[in-house]
Amino acid sequence: AGVVIVADGSDDAHARLGRVLRNDPGTGVMRHADAGYEIAKQCARDNGLDLPMLDK
Repeated sequence: AGVVIVADGSDDAHARLGRVLRNDPGTGVMRHADAGYEIAKQCARDNGLDLPMLDK
């Protein structure tokens, strides 16, 4: 899997790039936290990821 995005200097590209660079790695953190990895759970907390499974 991977992500492709065009960064052409426009305001729209800036916004899209920001979302991709947060959400793509965030999905990996979410999957690992859900699997029970403590380091991923702490990473989610440290970076303000809203993961309901952390409350269980």
